[in-house]
Amino acid sequence: MYNLTKTEVLIGIGSNLRGHMSNPKNNLKIVFKYLLRNGLRVVKFSKIYINRPHPGGLGPLFCNSVVLIKTDMCALDILKRLKKIENIFGRRSLVKNSPRVMDLDIIDCRGEVIKLEKKLILPHPEIYNRDFVLYPIFDLNPVWKDPNSYRNIKDLLVKYSRKNLNKMKTNSISYLHV
Repeated sequence: MYNLTKTEVLIGIGSNLRGHMSNPKNNLKIVFKYLLRNGLRVVKFSKIYINRPHPGGLGPLFCNSVVLIKTDMCALDILKRLKKIENIFGRRSLVKNSPRVMDLDIIDCRGEVIKLEKKLILPHPEIYNRDFVLYPIFDLNPVWKDPNSYRNIKDLLVKYSRKNLNKMKTNSISYLHV
């Protein structure tokens, strides 16, 4: 896979709070069924990474992953469905970057560059500052290129060490048959 096809979308998944469904690690497993129910079929997923909250590093550790989904929906429709799923999990945070039960972000939608102020900016504008997103992208597609800068994922990862990040030892979502 070089660039994303017309139906491929990268979604970032994160959780650092226990919710009414489960703990953060299991929330990353459970969300697959909600993505599918909303027309977002997961076809590939990264390992789960554990990291300190960004920015600041205060609060419970995050479990993070990136999934590759297939859908014909436009980016705004995908975003609406992701927000709906976050609400089902109990996301009520009104404070930016605060702890949350479920955080779902569109990272890259078919390689499109979208700038709808205060609604949607793609690729996700913060990926360059988030090793916990870049490493999972590399897991899924080691030759992925950023649609804005055309830089390869390996080039984007050069500035990071793995001190903030640890792969979980288990293949905790390997039960999913795609």
